Amino acid sequence: MTMDTTRRAFLGGSAALFAGGCLGGRGVQARRVAASDKINVAIVGCGTQAYDNVNQFLQDPRARITLVCDPVREAKTGYGYKAQMPGGCVPFKNKVDAWYKDASCRMTADWRDVVIDPTIDAVVVCTPDHWHAIISIAAMRAGKHVYCQKPLTVSIEEGIVLTRVAKECGVTFQVGNQGRSNPARRTACEIICNNVLGKAKSCTVALPGGSGGLWGHPLDTARGPLPDYFTPEGWDLWQGPAEHWENNAFIHGIHEPMAWRWNRRYGNGMIADFAPHEVDTMQWAIGMERGGPVAVSNMVCGDFQADREIFNWAGSFEYDLEYANGFQAHVVSCREGWPRGLLFKCEQGELGLYGARIVVRDKAGKEITKDVLRDWKAEYRKPDAKITRLYAPKDGHSHESDFLDGIYEERQVCSECEFGHRTNTTSQLANLCITLGLKGLKWDPVDERFVDSSLNQYLSRAYHNGWKLA
Repeated sequence: MTMDTTRRAFLGGSAALFAGGCLGGRGVQARRVAASDKINVAIVGCGTQAYDNVNQFLQDPRARITLVCDPVREAKTGYGYKAQMPGGCVPFKNKVDAWYKDASCRMTADWRDVVIDPTIDAVVVCTPDHWHAIISIAAMRAGKHVYCQKPLTVSIEEGIVLTRVAKECGVTFQVGNQGRSNPARRTACEIICNNVLGKAKSCTVALPGGSGGLWGHPLDTARGPLPDYFTPEGWDLWQGPAEHWENNAFIHGIHEPMAWRWNRRYGNGMIADFAPHEVDTMQWAIGMERGGPVAVSNMVCGDFQADREIFNWAGSFEYDLEYANGFQAHVVSCREGWPRGLLFKCEQGELGLYGARIVVRDKAGKEITKDVLRDWKAEYRKPDAKITRLYAPKDGHSHESDFLDGIYEERQVCSECEFGHRTNTTSQLANLCITLGLKGLKWDPVDERFVDSSLNQYLSRAYHNGWKLA
């Protein structure tokens, strides 16, 4: 069956399955794949991050990428961290076909074709953030397993619903924050949660800053015509539930690949973009993967662009996340003296984690990294050691292969849906302070509501163009 035929069937006879684009009902049973069968994977969103995911799935012989989806058919350049790479369906189909040495990979512009395709077992969502929840929920309702890029959602309500649907449908769900599969990050978290340096009291979390104009894209607010790689229909589908600009304009500064994260209609800036790495690791270490802070306090932000209607987010920020047990995280935008990473302050010293590099110092400031790592590894090898061991992908598998393991073994994996939601909630709380000009706010992580009930109106976001969250 061709994609065109499938699409006509969907539009003609299956539209009732969707409510404004979301599959209705409680869904079907999660797809099961026998150990002897390959997992058929569809890639939704053929852009910068998808390159990394595709490379990993291609290298795992248990998976077969059979379908790629993007409203862009082919863009010659603009993708990647230097805006030098092509994007869209055609370059991704070519990449997949070259690997498998055939021409069997299919293409479609509409993600709904993926959801109704009975041959697809797993969906990899690499779209801009404003599409994550709707596509992931529809895929799960269809029984498909989901690997969704971070940040998981653009509102707290989306994360609550996404987490609930993942549990209802019983699918394997992996959040695309690959640091969760990094052995050094896991070791650092185990050292902290096992109180090797005494109880952790606080952590400084440094995230990249910026509010536009990065990665080869201009600070351009001019309304312009559609670039050649968008058809009018493709442009409407790219925007989806986001409110259109006047005259359905294309604005290079926020509509080019990667640049959309600077506007709240599509993304939530650098806090949301990098918290899934650093804040997620911090919450992993202190056992707050399914919880979260009770307050945001001491918010200071600045370095906004001149046109804040277009570029919404602060370029620099500094604030605290307060936890019920007294632990405090001090989140700062990177600057001199604060490189990207984590610095835990403990009773008997400190542990820094910078990417995959661990640095440990005692109370006097002497570096003791080698000694601590040697002793911890020796303790870890003892089969009867009374220690907390954190989840590790088996056989040193990548984040993507860990996802496949979960599908075959019918279980969750290293970065569950709820973990991504809880981390993203911290970003939403901070960004609400920035948006409303608040110094702080109080949060109930159990009921997932604001202590000040007047703020609960900000849990959700508006959907446009007939789309809604089912």
